[in-house]
Amino acid sequence: MLSNLEARILKVIRDSHEISRLEISKLLNLSKPVISQIVTQLIEKGLVEESGISKSSSGRPRIKLKFFPDAWYCIGAELEENYLEVIITDLSGAITLSFREKTPSIKESAEIASWCAQRIKQLMEKSSISQQKILGVGVGISGMVDPNTEIVRTAPAFGMKTFNLKAALERDLKMPVCVANRVKLAALAEYMTGAAKGFSDLLFVFLDSGLGSAVITGDQLFQGYFGKSGEFGWMLTDIDLTKDDICQEQEFGHLARKISGHSLKRFLEMTNGVELDYIMRNLADERSETKIIRKSLLHLIAAIANAILMFDPQMVIIKGRIGQKYFNELSQFILPHLKRMLPSEFHENLQLRCGEIEEFDVALGGVFLVQKKLMNI
Repeated sequence: MLSNLEARILKVIRDSHEISRLEISKLLNLSKPVISQIVTQLIEKGLVEESGISKSSSGRPRIKLKFFPDAWYCIGAELEENYLEVIITDLSGAITLSFREKTPSIKESAEIASWCAQRIKQLMEKSSISQQKILGVGVGISGMVDPNTEIVRTAPAFGMKTFNLKAALERDLKMPVCVANRVKLAALAEYMTGAAKGFSDLLFVFLDSGLGSAVITGDQLFQGYFGKSGEFGWMLTDIDLTKDDICQEQEFGHLARKISGHSLKRFLEMTNGVELDYIMRNLADERSETKIIRKSLLHLIAAIANAILMFDPQMVIIKGRIGQKYFNELSQFILPHLKRMLPSEFHENLQLRCGEIEEFDVALGGVFLVQKKLMNI
């Protein structure tokens, strides 16, 4: 774990291509001797290297510093109902090796944890990186995770309820493990290297098999006191809780029964061969199925409007397989309705942006979670 000052200085070096001690001193308003001392410590830890000399306006040469991402490696994983994805990256998030496999239909928590650990071990064995160089493993799961204990409070797809996935994986892998909700990790990845890089206050909406969200405020991932924030699928958009539901499965949230990949699939199974692609590409169509989906989207827009009023984000980022695939069609439908629903002060600067990371976003978020938890960066 780095000290707070080490972490601050390392972040500056990491976010800059090359930077001198004097430039860091001016940027952080700290004395050059303090900066030099900390930089020496970071060099000794293998995290920073001197990368050359540049001329300054005063004529005195300055030694440039560069982040050294190969000092450590991290493993990121996404454990989802349909698949397991695992990646190995350096500290910059550059992927050196990846793996994807269909998730078996195991409903016993300890068994699915053991299977996950075995697949992670197999990827490590394929890599030339020694275990001593691996900082830890970050796992995103489709379930509710307590941010303080990292215990999985509930993950219905795996039959998990108050299950310590972190401890189970650490016993098998013999290395530190961090566990979080998969949606929040996908948001963290976008914040670090994707569509949200350089912004501090963001709302993420995930339209995937389920419906989720995440909020970053003041450069921090908002978890909520009990870790329950972001349960967008349970948002209320009408006091009649079942109004406009397109699927009836009660384990899904109020809003997710109106608009989510799962509810759309169930709805389309009852139509005469209408495909989602046709509906999403033709949202102005007047056929009955499209009218129903437009109503569903209005519920989603109302929920987004409420979240904007609550958090006042710099932008709204649409993610998830459905959200990203149909971003253009969705944004053209969503923006006018948001402007109709919101006071002008809340939509005058409103931006919708598509998520940029299409592969391994949750696993990549797991990598950055490991760095945050174990290195303080």
